[in-house]
Amino acid sequence: MLKNYIKIAFRNLIRDKAYSVLNLIGLSMGLASVIMIMAYVRYELSYDKSYSNHTQVYRLTREAKSANTDEVFIDVPSGLAQALQKEFPAVNTFSGVFASNVEVKHHNDIVSINSIQAGADFFKIFNFPFAKGDPGSSLTEPGSIVISERIAQKLFAGKEAVGSNITTVGGKVLHITGVMKNLPANSHLTGDIVVSGSGDKSMAESLNWMAYTSFPQYILLNNHTDARQLENQFASIYKKYQFPKDVSIHLQPVTDIHLRSHAQNEISINSDIKYVYIFMSAALLILFVACINYINLTTARSLQRAKEIGLRKVLGALRKQLIMQFLTESFLFFFISTVLALFISYTMWPAFSAVITGYEYVMPLFDTKSALMVFAVFVTGGLLAGAYPAFFLSSLQPVKVLRGLSKFGINISLRKALVVLQFTISGVLMVSTIVVYQQLNFISNARLGFNKDNLITVPFYMSNSHVAAFKYELTKNRDIQSATVASWSIGKDYGGSSSMEDKKDPKRQLQFSFINADFDFVKTMQINVKAGRNFSAAFGTDTVNAENLNKKNLPYEQFKKELATQSVILNEEAVKLLDIKKPVGHVISTGAVQGTIIGVAENFNGLTLHQKIPAVVMTCSAISEYGQMFIRISPRNTQNTLNYIADQWKKFYPSHRFDFAFADDKLQKLYSADKRLGTLFGTFATLAIAIGCLGLFGLISLTVQNRLKEIGIRKVLGASVIDITSLISADFVKLVIVSFVISSPVAWYLMTNWLQSFAYRIDIHWWIFLIACGIAIVISLVTLSFQSIKAAIANPVKSLRSE
Repeated sequence: MLKNYIKIAFRNLIRDKAYSVLNLIGLSMGLASVIMIMAYVRYELSYDKSYSNHTQVYRLTREAKSANTDEVFIDVPSGLAQALQKEFPAVNTFSGVFASNVEVKHHNDIVSINSIQAGADFFKIFNFPFAKGDPGSSLTEPGSIVISERIAQKLFAGKEAVGSNITTVGGKVLHITGVMKNLPANSHLTGDIVVSGSGDKSMAESLNWMAYTSFPQYILLNNHTDARQLENQFASIYKKYQFPKDVSIHLQPVTDIHLRSHAQNEISINSDIKYVYIFMSAALLILFVACINYINLTTARSLQRAKEIGLRKVLGALRKQLIMQFLTESFLFFFISTVLALFISYTMWPAFSAVITGYEYVMPLFDTKSALMVFAVFVTGGLLAGAYPAFFLSSLQPVKVLRGLSKFGINISLRKALVVLQFTISGVLMVSTIVVYQQLNFISNARLGFNKDNLITVPFYMSNSHVAAFKYELTKNRDIQSATVASWSIGKDYGGSSSMEDKKDPKRQLQFSFINADFDFVKTMQINVKAGRNFSAAFGTDTVNAENLNKKNLPYEQFKKELATQSVILNEEAVKLLDIKKPVGHVISTGAVQGTIIGVAENFNGLTLHQKIPAVVMTCSAISEYGQMFIRISPRNTQNTLNYIADQWKKFYPSHRFDFAFADDKLQKLYSADKRLGTLFGTFATLAIAIGCLGLFGLISLTVQNRLKEIGIRKVLGASVIDITSLISADFVKLVIVSFVISSPVAWYLMTNWLQSFAYRIDIHWWIFLIACGIAIVISLVTLSFQSIKAAIANPVKSLRSE
């Protein structure tokens, strides 16, 4: 019996080629979207689950609550992890992780390698698989390193790596103790070298509670430990080590870092769980739209299949047999569509994964879970799309069908409702796409308070002994306007942070960020000084700082008095927070910085517009390490200017690679996730409209079939082609308008929530909905015109000859 059902289904599929092609296109596009989106969702949810003990690994985070902001940081007191291990038996071990680049000598070249500097028990916490060596002892000795298989092949070309040495450009010799498998791409930790932190001052686990680490700390809990209960016991730590009242420590599951962490100074670019939910919803909506399209096209052919059904019933066919027949056709369509969808997915996957992740790495598409997911979609889709046509067509009365009395009126209303639902979904996606692109355009053109154009950024951690000479050589070039070094980096947190008691509410703390820079920072960044003056070498107090005073070993009172003469510049937000009417000349103390205000700078934002501009205090000093160099160049001769800078860099810092980036490019990268969201919304909207138009095409076909005689009579009575086309199309245009009336408040609600993630954002204007509706109407009219014009120009004799 099943064989016969399949044979009949194939005959029907081949008999009506146009209908079959439309159905297959709609279903295969919808299914391909679902397959790719769900593969992406599985990939995102798999982050940091590649090691067996991931449920026991936690990162320590610090939450600082203040009157102006509540922020979460990954930097915690340097001895915190060690203290937790001593105080709580549930803490098995710990390790700090410092992500950076290591430059090593390889033949006559310098190779820059992403590295991780970590504690001795790093591989006990993150038990990544090893190709060679012992994970337990590989990082116990100072100078020992573990390299990835990729780097082993690059540096040693198949030779034995374990036991060999590599030398950094600074002359430090590192001993290779192991070769690990390449770290998975779905991990927030990235690197090809893990360097032992043993004996390194920056990684020392000293209980210095006044100093915060510049790297995250991880702990491994024993089995069956409740992290929340352990966290509730931290009050004893706060009391014992005199934590500030506004600071609390939390245990963050390592599997939450990629999707649920929004901490300051993350060591890698994170995504957001809300985007996963958006894409999952989009996948389900696309599948739903594709199923609605199948239902509309199938029931649109009911007039052509009605007499077949009537004859089958007269010849003794039972209703359940007819239901099985139509379900078999549905599953056949879905099977062929699934095969086509898998082919489309396989072909489009590299481009799709590159767009959706922003990386060249191609996510895995097919595995056991993928196969189960595709099978589930196939079965669910086949039942969902095939059930209504099967039960509807099998319910037709043979007598009425054979006498031509079935008009399918009720079902036309249902199909119209389905079209409204399709275009409602499309409307939400279209409006969302316009809003996302409007916000991205706002971001691109927003006033940041500094000039991001023609500004080069260079990582700079060199000794200050050659800084002045290097800057002098740069400015000899007429195309280089100025240069500066600072503790601030675009896209990163400011140089430091501290808090002070709010005089209006002693229970609350005021949070400040700091930037330490040289005299040329304000000039190079082109920041507007609204009141007072800029830093100047003509004033000796401009470079007084705690570091220099500490070297004098002054008594505390004298130290405090001299520190108060230090010059500081505040931004407008800091002045507003302190509520100072005449800030210039005012002495402030923010905990970490004390000094006299010499100027007020316009607010400037080097982070993202997701974040509110912080209260910033700027100091000027000659320090040994800054973090970033900024070079302002003229827009002409850009390549020649870059070559000149590279030559000077090689002259002053021959052991270090010259890595640079343009400030505007770095700022744009901060919005990569938002840009991908816009691209995907546009793709989803286009796909939903395309599939919806196929359904609309099926519905107009049914309408024309039902009204052929009416059209013929109207033509005989003198109706023009335009009259008949307008008559047929008017109802469907009304459906599109109704769908946008429904979709507009839904889209407004969703996009308003999305925009809330930006501290600075656009307003959603009424004309956005009008444009989206207009686009949908034009697309619908183009779809409708094909069938309606064809019916309007047909010879009325053909439709009336049986009357």
